[in-house]
Amino acid sequence: MRRLVVCACLILLALIAAQQRLPAISFSSTLDPIKIEGRPGEVVNRAFQLKLTESRAVVHFKCRVEDWWRSEDGKQSFFRQPGLPGNPSRSCAKWVSLNPVESAVKPGGILRVRVSVSIPPDVQPGGYWSVLTVDEIRNPLTIEPGVGIQFLASVSVGIFVYISPLERAATITGVNIERDTASVRIRNDGNTPLSVEGRIEFVKPSDTNPLATATIPRGALLPEPISTGLFTAKLPDAVSLPSGRYLVRAIVDIGLDHYIGVQKEMDVNRDASPPSDGK
Repeated sequence: MRRLVVCACLILLALIAAQQRLPAISFSSTLDPIKIEGRPGEVVNRAFQLKLTESRAVVHFKCRVEDWWRSEDGKQSFFRQPGLPGNPSRSCAKWVSLNPVESAVKPGGILRVRVSVSIPPDVQPGGYWSVLTVDEIRNPLTIEPGVGIQFLASVSVGIFVYISPLERAATITGVNIERDTASVRIRNDGNTPLSVEGRIEFVKPSDTNPLATATIPRGALLPEPISTGLFTAKLPDAVSLPSGRYLVRAIVDIGLDHYIGVQKEMDVNRDASPPSDGK
């Protein structure tokens, strides 16, 4: 999972004579998720790093661990304080400690955070997850007088802990074709988050080889609190895939030694009007 959130603090006052703009930070990081294959009772340490550029003064950061999950269509991510009602029961947030929690990093320096995961001895098999969020915070000692605009960065990366045996299982529950997109609805039937990717093939009824293929980008499918996900692929242009009747094959990789898939005859209408938001 990769996510970059930029939060803007904006103050507007009437009769402003002048306005000062404060530069936003620039940094580099892989933002790769932290993945741990652990055992009950084990303590595992990992490191998170974020490198700043040379063009900024000292930057202050504060770190925290949150619960995280996604909407069915994948367009929204939900971040909440751990332990609240309705949060995922397979959260590992309470297992995670961070050191340091707050840091000041010089220009060109590197923010280094040790992520320690203490796995409970009575944990049940399966996959558990949370998210590490690193927020830029304002330094009250360097606030300039007057009116200003400052953009504060917030970076989140997933933390995944896997306890064997894992049950990776999923079912394709639907396929839908619109004018420019194709989507596959998948349900997670296992006990661990899944990494999902694949393709949708379009075969003319009289042929065996695909006329066109649409790629399903990689995405995450959690077992709860929302166990279904809608994964959307952009269709090729209308010249490569004209309107007509096709055998549509959805072929999905969920990390097993084999693919899962479905196929059915469907109509593709490249001239259909786009959705009108329910109107």
